[in-house]
Amino acid sequence: MRDSTSGQQSFIWNDPFLLDDQLTEEERMIRDAAASFAADKLAPRVQEAYLE
Repeated sequence: MRDSTSGQQSFIWNDPFLLDDQLTEEERMIRDAAASFAADKLAPRVQEAYLE
């Protein structure tokens, strides 16, 4: 992503090495499924265990 005024490329904080651009569609689906599993199944268990 280029900044139109200075010609420099802007820094992308959530993907600093632009790894998303290098993933295939299948790899993106696997990444999204893993993130969904972690958020839906693992995070509640971790929060519960932390509070105990």
